[in-house]
Amino acid sequence: MNGSDIADDAARRAESATMTSTAISQIVWPRAALADCLYCTILRDTRGVALDQDQRFNFFPASPFCSVTWLFEGDLYGIDHPDQMERPWTGTKVPNPSFASPLPKPSVSWNSGDVFMIVVVFYPDAFSAMSGLDLSQFTGRPITEEVLPPSIVELCRNFFDAVPREGTEKSLSALYDQIELMWTSIRPAGSEPTRRLKDWTRSLASRAAFSGPGSSARQIARRIKSWTGVSERDLHGIGHAEHLYAKLHEAIENGGVDWAELAAAAGFADQPHMIRKMRRSSGFTPEQLRQRAGDDEAFWGYRLLRQYFTKYQ
Repeated sequence: MNGSDIADDAARRAESATMTSTAISQIVWPRAALADCLYCTILRDTRGVALDQDQRFNFFPASPFCSVTWLFEGDLYGIDHPDQMERPWTGTKVPNPSFASPLPKPSVSWNSGDVFMIVVVFYPDAFSAMSGLDLSQFTGRPITEEVLPPSIVELCRNFFDAVPREGTEKSLSALYDQIELMWTSIRPAGSEPTRRLKDWTRSLASRAAFSGPGSSARQIARRIKSWTGVSERDLHGIGHAEHLYAKLHEAIENGGVDWAELAAAAGFADQPHMIRKMRRSSGFTPEQLRQRAGDDEAFWGYRLLRQYFTKYQ
């Protein structure tokens, strides 16, 4: 969907939306051995929570990551057109499990009822190395099981079967063990954990310059897009947006937001430049996002970002 379409629809709907106190949204950070492979794991559980139609939307910013989503209860619909905001069940039903490629624009999805889902989020270069995929062929569209190696498909199916039988914690630990075995055997030289996307992008560009034959700007750009599905310019843009989110979180935590000061602190020429960047990344203006992330259930993903910024302040 177009960012302004998302903002217009969501801002209108959010006027009466509220945040629940019982829906569970949680980030699980990767173990040290997987910190350059996995960004995080997300758990979302709304079972037994009375959410209305608007509260069951899920808003996310542009993302450079790949992910695998398992639905253990409920379903998920991708919202592809503005008119689907009124009738979200007409969106594209997401397969289970599903495999997402990097998406350089904001995304919206919707649950038709109670949901319990687990999302494992991979750095795209790690997912590319593990799967053997050229991610430039999948930018902005789902990755299907048919193109994945059997080892990854089996890994994902085994996890789907294990959670109801063994429980979430034990099953996740076993999944991480298997991913660690795979990652250890193919980890690229120079891969290292980073805290922020701008640092990861810088490390990735450096690695691309010394990987394989040829080091021209075009060859480096081609490697980066093959490993991540997006251009280095897009990665820098998403990293800049992350810096803006971090500064907005910091300002809110300190008791108030001066938009001119925020724009300067986040490295923008002026407020209009900052607003354009935020709308391109999230679909919302900074003020809309400040309001919605605080009290709208559908913006639970943005509240998880606060945990990330708190961890790495």
